[in-house]
Amino acid sequence: MARRSAVKLQIGMVEHEMLHERIYRELRRALMSGAVRPGQSLSYRGLAEALGTSPMPVRDAVRRLISERALEALPNRTIAVPTLSPRNIDEIYKIRISLEGLATEEAAGRISDRVVGELETLEDQMEENLKAGDIRRYIDQNWRFHFKIYGAAEMPQLIELIESCWLQIGPLVSQQAPQTHGADIFAHHRSAVEALKRRDGPAARAAITADLSDARIALLEAMNRPEETVAAPRARRGRKTLVRAG
Repeated sequence: MARRSAVKLQIGMVEHEMLHERIYRELRRALMSGAVRPGQSLSYRGLAEALGTSPMPVRDAVRRLISERALEALPNRTIAVPTLSPRNIDEIYKIRISLEGLATEEAAGRISDRVVGELETLEDQMEENLKAGDIRRYIDQNWRFHFKIYGAAEMPQLIELIESCWLQIGPLVSQQAPQTHGADIFAHHRSAVEALKRRDGPAARAAITADLSDARIALLEAMNRPEETVAAPRARRGRKTLVRAG
């Protein structure tokens, strides 16, 4: 009887840990893919309802994200997505250019034809969605496009460093107004995919570096226009919003 109780307890602990990790990963994805905005106030209850769970595992996940500087605690027991200064943004992009350029060059020597094909499909979908004005879907696909490349590098420690930058910069991506310079974005992406197809690491790195450099300029220009209000990305119909404002 004692052994049976111990087994049940062990299974319960595993399930508990799996739930905590799933929620943590869902919140990380929401931040990196731009599903939330800088300065947005969030509540534990709202997050729990959106994720279909109780507030307790959400609190644990949020604590981890606060330690990673992806979220910040407010005095009124709510949480918020941090806002970044132009200086912070400039520093993060310089780091991103170095790390993501390295990941792209390494990926060129390991990427499969299947992944190259998936990148081409994603790029086509991104162009269609940006033309249709579906910024939310475009931003999510842009995140997947980049990390599909970096994942091909098979360098998990490098990916963790890149993710730490995206956790902070992801909520700001919509402020780059990608619809105003989509042609440049897609030209860089196409160049990166073509270079990866040729297994040309330096050329692939140059394309991603150019993409990030343009994104850095676009975001800093937006930050220097505080009088302008940037519209929030349009939500997709029929899909439940992951996070809600407090």
